[in-house]
Amino acid sequence: MVSSVGPSASNAPIQPPVEPDGEGEAPQAQSPSEVNVASAQAEAPNPADSQTSIWGSFLSNLPAVDPDFENPLLSIPGTQAYSSDPTRYNAFVARVLVDPATTVADEDLPNNFSNPTPQQFLSWHPSVQLRYFRDNFSEEDIRNGNTKIGSGSDEIGIIRSDDKRDIIVVNNLTQSTIAQLSTSEQERLAASDIFRSKVAPLLDLLPNATTSLSDSRTVITGLIDAEIAKINNKPLNNKTSSSDRQTFNSDKQVYIEQLELFKANISTTAVFSRSGLATQLQEVIKRFERAHSFFDVPTPSSTSPAGSARNFVSSDGNVSINKGYRVFIEQEQRILSIKEAELQMLQLQGIAGTDSNGNSIVSRLDVPTLVALIQNQNSLKLQAVITMRTEQLTQLNQLSQAYSEMQRLVNETLKSFTQTGKDAEKEKHSLAVNLGSASQFTKSVFFMFEDVASGAPHPVETDFNATRPSHDMLNNGNGNLNEFSRTQWERFSTQLSDAVTLLNPQLLTNDINQDNREQNRAFEQATGTVRRGFDLNIQIARGFN
Repeated sequence: MVSSVGPSASNAPIQPPVEPDGEGEAPQAQSPSEVNVASAQAEAPNPADSQTSIWGSFLSNLPAVDPDFENPLLSIPGTQAYSSDPTRYNAFVARVLVDPATTVADEDLPNNFSNPTPQQFLSWHPSVQLRYFRDNFSEEDIRNGNTKIGSGSDEIGIIRSDDKRDIIVVNNLTQSTIAQLSTSEQERLAASDIFRSKVAPLLDLLPNATTSLSDSRTVITGLIDAEIAKINNKPLNNKTSSSDRQTFNSDKQVYIEQLELFKANISTTAVFSRSGLATQLQEVIKRFERAHSFFDVPTPSSTSPAGSARNFVSSDGNVSINKGYRVFIEQEQRILSIKEAELQMLQLQGIAGTDSNGNSIVSRLDVPTLVALIQNQNSLKLQAVITMRTEQLTQLNQLSQAYSEMQRLVNETLKSFTQTGKDAEKEKHSLAVNLGSASQFTKSVFFMFEDVASGAPHPVETDFNATRPSHDMLNNGNGNLNEFSRTQWERFSTQLSDAVTLLNPQLLTNDINQDNREQNRAFEQATGTVRRGFDLNIQIARGFN
């Protein structure tokens, strides 16, 4: 007969059989609640204790597995131990990571191993490729880039990665993949005949068949120096006082120093893209030329008498233009500081600082910190660019207000015409404005579009390749307003409309939106990278359990 079980069963605890231990004592019976608590504690260990025991067990067992190296994970790159003595970790890695070429036994080699075609070589397992590379090329061949397979049109170049674990096919390289190579890998690539004769001309890269590496570095240096000379030789035509020249010469150094930073990478780069470099240089030059146009604007003269008014570029006496110039210089200084910090971080492989005693130290970076720093620096650079574009948009809006005011005055003038037919062209009117009682804004707008009083183009007009229309609205001798027919005023109105069409703020707005999206995308990529790294560490930790 089977006893009942489940909810209808008796609640009386079942006594376990007594099993005497070594001392002859039987364990005490436990109540159901005590049993449940003990079971829960056994089944749900503290996660923190579990992780501690996993890593503690792993690290404590390392010396037993490899007694020559004490806890090598405590000396990984980014730690103070690695900074003071990297040989311990490097030796451990060299001992643990087996050369893939040594894992291929002779009996496992393919039949065509001694003389493969390029197609056969590329079909092999990477370990077999590395074995062929090791067996058939001397260290001198490897260093000089004389590592190739095949002949004629089927010939391919190959180089081995610095860690000797990958084969890089020269013929398949692109500009982006070349940029990811180390300096020594690029130097071997630059020495390859295949690269110089086939790949470099196709991608417009240096060195090539006619330009050596040293000559290429000279060419690149010359390109940078030429752009620096453009900045140094840019004249000031309107602000020619010694104080103005001194101010501008000081401010333009922020652009020159940015160009000089490009030279810092020449010695650590062995493959160069002239078109790519030219694009980066032109970004700096374009911003410099914009700043130059904002600085070199003439100062408006007095409007009393009206006929003596000259050099009217803006509607507020160049106040907004001068403000825009300062914004541009301040943001360029931010960009320069960020670029200098990036270069220093790469050169020092860390961040410079001081300890509690004031001594200079270099703080090494782990991967999450490095990713966060790179993302933050990229975000700050983009924010500086966005700030400059926003200032351009502000300047454009202020200029557009001046155009709108001029269009309003012309439209008011056209309303004054009443004649039609043959007598229409005989009717003439001056601009519908009273310079004596007009506001300062309206008066300045009038002089901006008067053919003699108007000055140099507004910097925004220069940016947009827009020519400001002007009209002989004032007799500059006696200060009276000139009269014109309906057709003449309509023609001037059309010219104003055409210029306004060119001054389209949508282009700048699109650029700002694009920069914002890129800024957000960079943050998401950095966050995703750190998250994936964290998840990978968790998986590794669980693997030791």
